[in-house]
Amino acid sequence: MNCRALALILALGCGGGEAALPPSKATADAAADPDAPIAYDLRRLRPRDGETLGEMFDRNFAKARGEGKQVAVLFSADWCEPCRILDLELGNTHPRKAIGHVRIFEMKEEDWGAATRLDELAALRKRWYGFDDSYPVLVVLDADGKPREEMKDAIARLQAAGVDASLPNWFAGFAGT
Repeated sequence: MNCRALALILALGCGGGEAALPPSKATADAAADPDAPIAYDLRRLRPRDGETLGEMFDRNFAKARGEGKQVAVLFSADWCEPCRILDLELGNTHPRKAIGHVRIFEMKEEDWGAATRLDELAALRKRWYGFDDSYPVLVVLDADGKPREEMKDAIARLQAAGVDASLPNWFAGFAGT
């Protein structure tokens, strides 16, 4: 065993849990800096035995709201070209003040189709978006879990206001709500 591997094992401990090291000052400073670049807080909801998608979403929504997060839901599919373009954006970083307050719950058609539970995906989608089968669907929810604004409406609103219709600009408008 080399020294680096041994140091990692000692830092992690024997219990297989998290390292018991205090956060560094640099980490704390970055968390406090509203201009520090961060990644999107994206959580993919996948089928689990014994829990419906609706139950899973409601549990995760309550947790995110308890953490002070604005919640958005994304319905996408791997075969969808606009979804793949949106996936590229979701891999970017932006200033904390623009996107740090939003948690996105993503549901991909393929995950639920493979588990033969597409009816759950369709039911949750109808809860916020109706019967349209287009992809992607990205909706920001209010504190009660009701639709606040859908991405296509946000694009039209931002463009009419002369603002770059980007995801960070859209999300920045929900900061503090």
